[in-house]
Amino acid sequence: MILVTSGRRILSIETSSIICGLAYIVNGESIGCIEESAPRKHAEILPDFFIELKNKTKFRLADLNGIAVSIGPGSFTGLRIGLSFAKGLAYSKNLPIIPVPTMMSLAYQVRNKYPTYGLIWSHRTQVFSQHVNWIDKLPVEAGNIEVNNWDDVKKKVPIERTIFQWQCDEIIGNKFKAVASQPSAVNVGYLADHNYRKWVVKNPYDLVPNYIAPFKIKSGL
Repeated sequence: MILVTSGRRILSIETSSIICGLAYIVNGESIGCIEESAPRKHAEILPDFFIELKNKTKFRLADLNGIAVSIGPGSFTGLRIGLSFAKGLAYSKNLPIIPVPTMMSLAYQVRNKYPTYGLIWSHRTQVFSQHVNWIDKLPVEAGNIEVNNWDDVKKKVPIERTIFQWQCDEIIGNKFKAVASQPSAVNVGYLADHNYRKWVVKNPYDLVPNYIAPFKIKSGL
């Protein structure tokens, strides 16, 4: 981990998948984190996690420099819940939001491997994929995120490079060696602190999750 002396206080939120979590980051270090695997319970437990973390670390919203949130891609519902919660907190104290790309957070989780290609399960046989570069020991997006059927993606997977994945075990099988990663509010907070000036959104109320995948809405008319 890179030593950071920013002095910033950041509350970070992770709800992009089955993991639901909050972390309090001060000066680039985690002061406290509460998270667990909680499928379809994010809206129910996130407020409780907030109160628990607040009581545990004694942070005050008014003292924060921003709210960081995993912005996607990921679960449609999970991303909406996380960003809505972040906006509510930000609005109450006129705080900025730092949207953190979920793929970069997952890459940072396995930073000791310096992976350069990431996969995230979307739904059915669809996966998100993206190339990753590393600058000063931090992951940087290299090109856009794509979402495609695994049969198409596997033809382009750079097997000579280190790959990381989240929830793709059943799809990719044993043919490809991929490092298993996992979302964490701590990594969201770390990256938000490192990239604060580049990513911060001071008027975040029109901010939307990075869904990537197209959703078709059928009319009943």
